[in-house]
Amino acid sequence: MSKNLDYIFIRDLVIKMSAGIYEHEKQAKQRVIINIDLEVKSNISKNLNSINDVVSYEYITNEVINTANSKHYDLLEEFAEDIAQTCLAEEQVVSARIKVEKPDIIDNTKSVGVEIIRS
Repeated sequence: MSKNLDYIFIRDLVIKMSAGIYEHEKQAKQRVIINIDLEVKSNISKNLNSINDVVSYEYITNEVINTANSKHYDLLEEFAEDIAQTCLAEEQVVSARIKVEKPDIIDNTKSVGVEIIRS
């Protein structure tokens, strides 16, 4: 039995936010890069006449920005979990893969971070 699924994605969303366990990270916002892949129930048999008929990547993006600005996150893991919960609160979302990276925190690396998958 095959399942029909669609995929929504957000690539390389860059936000300046307060994140990290060290005092210097708590004093100044830093760049964080977010990538989101959502597995959603298929739109194959729906009438698609309105943004309300689909999972809105604009809505998800705005919610991620609001979450990032809501508080200081000691750990990117907590931030990723909050993003996943926001995505999974949408009825059509089956699973969420969230990748959060800090590109400026460790010398000689392109970025460091965490990736989670939740369903």
